[in-house]
Amino acid sequence: MNLNRRKSIILVSIVLVLLAIIFAQVARYYHDTYVTKIGYAKTSAHVPKKEKTTDDNGKIIAHSHSYIYKFYFVTKKGERKTLNYELSGENVRPLKENSFVKADISNKRVVRGPYIISKSTIPDNIIHMLK
Repeated sequence: MNLNRRKSIILVSIVLVLLAIIFAQVARYYHDTYVTKIGYAKTSAHVPKKEKTTDDNGKIIAHSHSYIYKFYFVTKKGERKTLNYELSGENVRPLKENSFVKADISNKRVVRGPYIISKSTIPDNIIHMLK
């Protein structure tokens, strides 16, 4: 085999390995961020403090307020997941104290919801696990 062909094979092999590594990282990020499970939680006994909403750089967003919640979710399989959630907007209202919520959650965030639900809609094996 000549030297140029050998170099080409090595280069192609390196590129393929790098592409496989990049693909694996992208797949992991996507799974952790966007693949969801249904989670159930209970809101706290006290409404969080109403705060001015800030962007990722700490700059205050005009006419917007936020309530920052810490939810202790339990999935249908009994897995526990603690996630922070910022409820924000111009005319935002806090979630009712001690209410039950349902949300689509990923490993990193609340993707959809939370929605207030009735206690009777929560599976029996989960209700006793909610804080």
